[in-house]
Amino acid sequence: MTDQPGIISADETLDDLILGNMKIIQPINGYRFSVDAVLLAHFPEITGVKHIIDLGTGNGVIPLLLTARSNDPEISGIEIQTAMADRARRSVSFNDLAHRIKIIQQDIKEINKSLPGECAELVLSNPPFWKKGEGHINADIEEAIARHELRIDLEELVRQGAYLLGQGGKMAIIQRAERLAEAMELFKRYKIPVRRLQMIHSFIDRQAGLVLLEGHKNRPGNVTVLPPLIIYDKVGEFTNNIKKIYQAYAMTL
Repeated sequence: MTDQPGIISADETLDDLILGNMKIIQPINGYRFSVDAVLLAHFPEITGVKHIIDLGTGNGVIPLLLTARSNDPEISGIEIQTAMADRARRSVSFNDLAHRIKIIQQDIKEINKSLPGECAELVLSNPPFWKKGEGHINADIEEAIARHELRIDLEELVRQGAYLLGQGGKMAIIQRAERLAEAMELFKRYKIPVRRLQMIHSFIDRQAGLVLLEGHKNRPGNVTVLPPLIIYDKVGEFTNNIKKIYQAYAMTL
């Protein structure tokens, strides 16, 4: 790992990913990754995948996590916000992964300006969970754009994913469970029918709060519903299944 004095500013932190000593630069106040990103990065099968694109990469956490799963794919992270794209690039550099990860500052709606169609075998996104006008919009602009559909909505995201995917390629997202029907309809509309899904519960006695979805471009078929994933045994303590996900990353390093 490269020693780079001054890599972070006074309003940032350099945080441990708990994976092979990798670290990520994040703002003290602003959008910081959560377990959602870890679950999404672990969800799709990536054996044999050569090019992965992360739409709305934020501070670059998903590309970093993916490098811990496999040494093969080239990974592109797309981010519209200047400060977040800059942090992502610095995190990539700090972890000596510039040969594997490329951060592109670009509006996802105009991704054709940076990447050709059908260039990826896997597209991932941890998109905004809330529609414009829903819930409380955070005063911090980074948080607001990351959590609410202020710059892009789910339909446009799926449409651009379809543009980027080659035939048979996969798109995987994490979204609020309440939006499952909407997400499945959009995947079908853009010819990426959902083939795998997994409901995520904070605790075993709670309703599902999130869902992981994976669609295959122009590959209709039955939907495999995986066993539900429970995050916590109790407040602050991950279940064994979540611990195994972190262990799976560690075993590849």
